[in-house]
Amino acid sequence: MTEAAEDDLAAIRGPARRYLADAATPGHLKALLDQTGGFDRELWRGAVEQGWPALSAPEALGGMGLGWRALSLLVQELGDRTVSLPLIAGAVIVAALSAAADAALLERFGRPLAEGAKVACLAFAEPGDSGLPACPAVLLRDGTLSGIKATAAFASVADVALLHAWDGASVALVLAELDQPAVRRESPATFDQARSVARLHFDGAAAHRLGGVPGGDDSIAQAALATAFEQIGGASACVYMARDYALQRKAFGQVIGRFQAIKHKLADMYWKTEIARGCAIDALDALDAGDPRWRGLAAAARVAATEAYDFAAQENAQTHGGLGITWEAMPHHHSRRARSLALELGAKQYWRDRMLTLIGFVP
Repeated sequence: MTEAAEDDLAAIRGPARRYLADAATPGHLKALLDQTGGFDRELWRGAVEQGWPALSAPEALGGMGLGWRALSLLVQELGDRTVSLPLIAGAVIVAALSAAADAALLERFGRPLAEGAKVACLAFAEPGDSGLPACPAVLLRDGTLSGIKATAAFASVADVALLHAWDGASVALVLAELDQPAVRRESPATFDQARSVARLHFDGAAAHRLGGVPGGDDSIAQAALATAFEQIGGASACVYMARDYALQRKAFGQVIGRFQAIKHKLADMYWKTEIARGCAIDALDALDAGDPRWRGLAAAARVAATEAYDFAAQENAQTHGGLGITWEAMPHHHSRRARSLALELGAKQYWRDRMLTLIGFVP
């Protein structure tokens, strides 16, 4: 990485933190939890104005060309404050379009995604499957899609979706516009309404198959790695939130942070988070270096980050005691988000199996 690129990355975190501190207030975040299938359009407009969707996009599409490292830095800040923005989905689709090398599709979809003019979602999961199916039930025939995709983040507001479909012989990576009569969205009430989730029903919907990227394994791994960084941001926030509370709350005449039970909670939260961070950084370094092992390392990062965020969110709530589960306090935001992120791209067991397969322990 050039010195100029390093300077660009260093300039991302500070402004992002200041913007999110001002815009993503606790009251604002709580209001989103009351809106079924809602979307934080106000924050999205601000993100677009600051050029966040363009961070990782190629310069040829009007992006900044800073790659996955810049995106990973930014989504950690989103995870820290439990802010939901479709930055990962947009970056993954732009990368898939670039790999497919289809100039027409790149101009039609890649540029608007990089500019933030379109919202994207990743709809890989299917109903009743805890992982990502090896043989999707959604069918691709004569350029049209039929079938159902399970609830996907931002699907209630997305303009385009990236998904898997079965063409009768193999798994296809497909891009579909969602604003067409043959697509129906179903937005159920969930415990984390800010994720703007919806099920997608396709009934002969027009779709674009992306050539040159069979199965979309890279797209899945990229999404998992970026999401791991978002989970790490949330886990780290839980560590510091619990620490700060433990240094203020008193019981039996002293701050609870002096009690051994609380010290153990904080220590366990910390080491789990830092192990996950190390796994994610290793995967990111391998991806940047073109090392093919990055896919297995990304799966390992996904497993470690899911465990770390789940654990940290639970222990943060426990450290706060009864206050930790009240509507007024913030720990429940992280509890909701930890569970949402743990399931959106397939459950932990799926990623553990994928990790073992990719690194060679399972034939």
